[in-house]
Formats: sequence, C-alpha cells, structure tokens
Amino acid sequence: MDLNEYLMSQRDENDPKVRDDYSFPLAKRIECEDGFSLSVQASHGAYCSPRTNLGPWDQVEVGFPSDVPAEIMNYAEQPEKPTETVYGYVPIELVETLIAAHGGMKANASDNRAAKNLAEKLRAGSAPVNCIVGLLPLIFLNEVFLWSS
Repeated sequence: MDLNEYLMSQRDENDPKVRDDYSFPLAKRIECEDGFSLSVQASHGAYCSPRTNLGPWDQVEVGFPSDVPAEIMNYAEQPEKPTETVYGYVPIELVETLIAAHGGMKANASDNRAAKNLAEKLRAGSAPVNCIVGLLPLIFLNEVFLWSS
C-alpha cells in the first residue's frame, strides 16, 4: 500500500464533511518495523498539496517523528527541534522512501477500512454472524476497536 492509499484508508470519502472539506480527517500515526514512527497528514488544513481532504497528494505534512529524519530535515519548521516539529509540503515519494528506510509500515498500520465497515455493520445490527466471527481476530490484532468512535 502506498502512502496515498494509506491516507485515504483513514477517512470516509463518502462523508459529505470530508468530501466537501468541512472536516479535518486525521490519519493514525505510522509505526515502522524498526520502531521509528511519524505522523503523516493530508487535508485542507494540513501543509500538503493539493490542500484537499481527498487525494491523491503529491506533498504531505509530516510531524513529530520519533527520531531525527535526516532525509526530510530541509522541510522542518523548527530544525533545532527535529522530533518536536512539523515538516510541511514534503514530497510524498520522499516520505515513502523514509518509511521504507525504516523497514516499512508495521502490519497494524495498514488499511483498516474493512474493520471500520464491519464496525458500522455491527452498530447497525446488519453484520452476518460468520462475518463477525471471522473478522473479530483481525480487528483485535490490528488494534482497531471502534465501538466508541
């Protein structure tokens, strides 16, 4: 999954507030296989391009990496605080390279759209029993517990 796909998996593209740029969808923090983590955001309120809630994007906002990200230091808002700042308008390919250099995204950081859809069906009472039984382990393994969202 590329970064645009990941960011899109973190929002409901059918929600009029998302589609019409009335909300600020936030993507979950990305954790890499080697323990490195960072926030990557793209919305009409983020330092990204284009500044819309729905991608694809060619530049994104990176924030608060767990370690100094040498590859993107030129984009730091406060270079003297590399783990406590945001990095605006970073080319998405450069962020994908940074993530790959840290072993890629952990499995639990992958697309959770299926889990969100199942949670909605559970709330509505329309999920078939075999679907619930088959996907519950996946939901808990991916730390996607959506009853309260």
